[in-house]
Amino acid sequence: MNNSFNYMPPPYPINAFPEEIESSIYEVMGKVKSPDALVATSFLATMSIVCQGLIDVKLPIGQISPVSLNVLIKAESGERKTATDKIVGAPIYAHDETGVGLYERERNQYKSDHSFWKTVESAIKGMIAKAVKEGGSVDELRMKLDQHMKNEPVKPRSCRFIHQNATEAALMHILEGEGRSIAIASDEGDVVFKGGLMNRAGLRNKGWDGAQLLVFDRVSTGSIIARQPRVTVNIMVQDAVLDVYQQDRGAVARGSGFWARYLVGAPTSTQGFRFINYIDEVWHRLPAFHARVKELLEQYDAMVKSGVIKRQVIEFDPAASADWVRMVNVTEGMIQPWQYLNDIHDFASKAMEITSRVAALLHFFMKREGKITLDTFNRAKAIVEWHLHEYKRLFSPQSTTPTMSENMIEVEKFLFFNYWKVGLFHAGKNQVLRNGPNRLRSKALLDPVINAMAAQGRIHLFKDGSSNRIMIGLNANHFNSLMYY
Repeated sequence: MNNSFNYMPPPYPINAFPEEIESSIYEVMGKVKSPDALVATSFLATMSIVCQGLIDVKLPIGQISPVSLNVLIKAESGERKTATDKIVGAPIYAHDETGVGLYERERNQYKSDHSFWKTVESAIKGMIAKAVKEGGSVDELRMKLDQHMKNEPVKPRSCRFIHQNATEAALMHILEGEGRSIAIASDEGDVVFKGGLMNRAGLRNKGWDGAQLLVFDRVSTGSIIARQPRVTVNIMVQDAVLDVYQQDRGAVARGSGFWARYLVGAPTSTQGFRFINYIDEVWHRLPAFHARVKELLEQYDAMVKSGVIKRQVIEFDPAASADWVRMVNVTEGMIQPWQYLNDIHDFASKAMEITSRVAALLHFFMKREGKITLDTFNRAKAIVEWHLHEYKRLFSPQSTTPTMSENMIEVEKFLFFNYWKVGLFHAGKNQVLRNGPNRLRSKALLDPVINAMAAQGRIHLFKDGSSNRIMIGLNANHFNSLMYY
């Protein structure tokens, strides 16, 4: 994944959300001071989690698609990822907490019921053995055993939505059955990337695609079958964690189309600008969003309890369908050689389906009547378009890489703020190597930059006589002319 050198992505299109959601997003941004895309995608992911079990979307070409979204946002430590996630998704976490307590009580009751059931089973088998030994009839006992086997207590299932650290087998156990709806979500992506859930792109891709069946075969467990499962992924991750994953599995993730199924972004940091102008402890807009989330959670729970999983299919109206077809053709043309989307054809090929999912989420969450309108579709297009440009910036091999000039500016800024501004006129070269810009913390990368800066007269190198260390001297004429803020 490429880094975003000297580039600030445009503001997230928050105004593309319906007004009720837009105002809630701005309220969270105003109170928490998190980056715009971090907050907005938290709302998107929350909507995906609570809607995916209840609806599907019918594309204008007739294909039925899930509405589940995959979201990946890069954000460094201190961007208030945890606070944002907990505030926006509060009803889901509360639902899970209640569900865990209920599951524990049901599990304890199950253990008691199953123990009694096993005792009765043993007793019936004992009577059958005795009858066989004595040459008596076992027909009635056989019928009794058959009926008993049919009455085996059913092991309770956890109704928890949010999952983070689980093996592939554990995930399949969670999804086993009909129409299970869960989320792989974490404000600390390291937990997800190291937990085993990200190891097999093929299985995860099938889940996103809405496979009718997911089958997991193991000698120890037998076949685990999940029918029409729905999985939302929402990961907030630091650069270093994602870089390690990319080095190990990035080629497979990109080549398999795994990343193409994600709405990715690396919003501009808000750190250093999170000033508080007033204190207002009351949430004015967010409660309405939370109320709708709770309503949809209750609808899904009721459907699961009924034992009948039947999702509503959301369709496009004629105007939206016509524009959908037009955009498919425009996008396809832009994949041609030398066109804008050629280097990210993997995401471009999924973009219109993702847009359809976002449109269906906005439509259903806001209780819109009838079919998806052109207005809703245009809102979804604006949201996905922002992520399309981010995908190109972060994944395209043609995206701008750091030039020598950009690297020199990065080192110069580091020296200016950490040394010159505090009255220090030289720095240990090894100190800069250890503490300087992250991407230049290797001798092979830093040395050419230092030598180029020395050649231009910005700095000079010398050896400290007492410590024998190589030092970087800051040339006064040059650093006095700098105007970094």
